[in-house]
Amino acid sequence: MTVPAPGLGPLVAFELHVQRREFLAWLAALVFLLLTLGYGANGVVELVGDRGPVPRAAPWAIAQAMAGVTAFGQVITAMIAATTVLRDVGTRTQGLILATPLPWPRYLLGRFLGTLAVLGLIYLMIPAGLVAGFALGDPAAVGPWRAADVLLPLALLVVPTVVLVAAVFFAAGARSGGFAVILLVGIGLIALWQTGLSLERRGLAAGPWLDPFGNAVVAHLTRDWDATMRATAPVPWTGLVLRHRAAWLGLALAVLAWTLRTWRPGAADARAVAGDRLTTSATHDESGSARTWPALPAALPAARLAAPLAALPSAWRQAAAEWRFGWRWVLRERGFAALVILALLNAMANGWPVAADPGALLRALEFHARLFAILVATIYAGELAWRDSDVRADGLLAALPASPATRLAGRTAGVLTGLAALPLALFGLGVALPALRGASPDAACAARWMLGVSAPGFAALLLGSLGVHLVVRSKTVAHLLVIAAWVAAIALGARGLAAPWGGYGRC
Repeated sequence: MTVPAPGLGPLVAFELHVQRREFLAWLAALVFLLLTLGYGANGVVELVGDRGPVPRAAPWAIAQAMAGVTAFGQVITAMIAATTVLRDVGTRTQGLILATPLPWPRYLLGRFLGTLAVLGLIYLMIPAGLVAGFALGDPAAVGPWRAADVLLPLALLVVPTVVLVAAVFFAAGARSGGFAVILLVGIGLIALWQTGLSLERRGLAAGPWLDPFGNAVVAHLTRDWDATMRATAPVPWTGLVLRHRAAWLGLALAVLAWTLRTWRPGAADARAVAGDRLTTSATHDESGSARTWPALPAALPAARLAAPLAALPSAWRQAAAEWRFGWRWVLRERGFAALVILALLNAMANGWPVAADPGALLRALEFHARLFAILVATIYAGELAWRDSDVRADGLLAALPASPATRLAGRTAGVLTGLAALPLALFGLGVALPALRGASPDAACAARWMLGVSAPGFAALLLGSLGVHLVVRSKTVAHLLVIAAWVAAIALGARGLAAPWGGYGRC
């Protein structure tokens, strides 16, 4: 008897079910929501370059903000697409496809449509955050706005960009079987975006067509506007926009259709398993539970420090094992890498104009990286409190000699060690940007800022959020309380990361 092949619906539903439990999907949605809410409420995140006195809800400003955050968000799109298209490679279950009656093109199309459904739900947080921010913000700074001012950019900029980028990333991952190729394609799209904007500023007609995200098209249509027109005039969504979006979308879908016709499971997957970063090594640490993480060089300082700790009593050995697991866990998370990249891009864009003044630069870095620090600290605080129970390892760990407090302290120290990558990256910007602007960098001031403001504030955010989880003892309620508190702080303009002993501003 012939077993009928399943349709596309179950494949899409399966992807939605899987992504519902993915840390990265929820993190991405939260990033978009808080980025746009921070912009709409009080400009804590500036998404529009050279906006000046133009109200945040002006049609021109909304179009620029939505196009810009969508372009920056392609880091997240790449992560989601890679998670879906390379899942079978990572779990080595791609061979099961050969034993099912499901045609390969239908299988791949179902996975793509599932990815697109997930991305659609995530990117809906952009208009949701804007609307919420406009409602919370000062009416004088927000200005009047209409629903059409949000819906038109959503339909003509955000949705086509998500579809075309997802199609290109999905095709690249399916053909190569490797995450590195998806990243290279993403870098190429970003390069086209920046080149298109640069050519448009020089008045060249090719500029708008080179930009796959549509930012250069909006800039081209409004290049002769003064501040009054930017504040009041609607964006002319002319035939140029429709032709541009149709051309790029058609090209991306053609690449996807070719991939659906020619893709076969096996060859690309084997290459990826042999050479991609997905290759992992499974070990058992002192806690007795199996861990899986990317193989890291033994020459790392943390790896060298871990060896002497093995000779300590068992409770301290358990704490050392949790510390080692904590920093490795953070550094292998693609979601954390995506947040760091987004934080650096946002901080760099807002710090570049004032990079010649070290004090002003560090204040800009602290202000514009604050939202990302809040996101990282909030998410990892919840993971620290609930990870063991979520993976059903809490009963096993309770039988070990170390107390729960010792284990939690060790893992928290490990997570903070890994999360130090964010303040260290911001410190690098504090030194590099003045040099790039031809000014003299003040490394000592940047170091005082990192040690006195950025790192302590980051640790305080993590520990404060963790304390809420430990007191409330409900993951959902604690997350809601913590996120609501930080969102309220952003909306009210509170300087949650400022510290008087930091030394920034006195360079």
